[in-house]
Amino acid sequence: MRKTGRKILTMILTFSICMTVLLPLRTEARVPEVRHTPDWTKSSAVWQVSDGVTAYIRDGVLYFEGNGVIPDYTNDNLSDRPWHTSLFGTVVVGTGITDIGTRAFAEFKNLRYFFIPSTTFVSDSSVFHKIDSSPVVRIQGSEETTRMIGNKIPYTSLDSWAAVAQSTSYNTLYVVDNGAVKTSFRQKTYPNLERVFSADNPDIDRPSKLREQDGEQLQPYSSPLRFAPGYEMAGRAVTSKVIKPGTAYLNVIADYLNYMYPEYTYGQTCTNMVTTGDQVYPVLEEPKQYQFRIPQQLQSPGRVFKVILVADGQHMVLDDMDDSDTTITFTTEKGTFTYSIIYTP
Repeated sequence: MRKTGRKILTMILTFSICMTVLLPLRTEARVPEVRHTPDWTKSSAVWQVSDGVTAYIRDGVLYFEGNGVIPDYTNDNLSDRPWHTSLFGTVVVGTGITDIGTRAFAEFKNLRYFFIPSTTFVSDSSVFHKIDSSPVVRIQGSEETTRMIGNKIPYTSLDSWAAVAQSTSYNTLYVVDNGAVKTSFRQKTYPNLERVFSADNPDIDRPSKLREQDGEQLQPYSSPLRFAPGYEMAGRAVTSKVIKPGTAYLNVIADYLNYMYPEYTYGQTCTNMVTTGDQVYPVLEEPKQYQFRIPQQLQSPGRVFKVILVADGQHMVLDDMDDSDTTITFTTEKGTFTYSIIYTP
């Protein structure tokens, strides 16, 4: 009888946890109301996470409340996380949480659902390292918090999520409030971010159905960078993509803007690869000229451009070699690199 009783109890608990994990995806689109004074009756443990931020677990959901940050963690101090040995499948972050630090939720293999305010910054993709293979991130709200990097480069909370989204697995889904936020979020990179859905999607409570929807391309993609005329290499393709870099990279660019080129403004950042089929060329046999198509919103008669190129941990500044107002031409022997466009106002 005792064994039978344990089995029944286990079945009930399992069903309750499953329902708890599934229900948040079907509930309201708003972030749950944040109470800055924790209700001690909700759990036997309310943790002080950082100055002004508390956390607790209720029914398999990890809640963060208050005003402040969820701090960074490293591989060496993951066990310092108050929730390190806890069981939960959903994380709900309150509106007062400004930042989610590195590896905050790493290695929780059953963690699948996140409810995050649009105003909260995320450090990088290590936050989701080794969690469930098909996570769902519900970004709630339409406002973006803006910070200046080096007093030169505006960086928003949704920029930080775009930086993560462009590097996370194919199975990760992002759900936002409406079509306008969806379009804005997807267009933060080029090609557009995929697997971003509006909360009014009829399949919103069925993630497996959403994953069958590949996501329409908002605009046809063509590489903004190519070999300059006369410098083409037979059989080799140039593929360049607009990305949202992380803050570490942007701090390097901001240093250039602050100390070497204070009259210049940040434009955008791209990655580049030269390939033949599956073969990638980190370095070319000799320097080649590349030609970059300036985005229309950055074009202006007489505007002066420079390229900050980063490869193998080294960075260099390259001048624009043409007089066109619509293209930038520069020379390098690199085939795989990241580059940022800066310009005079």
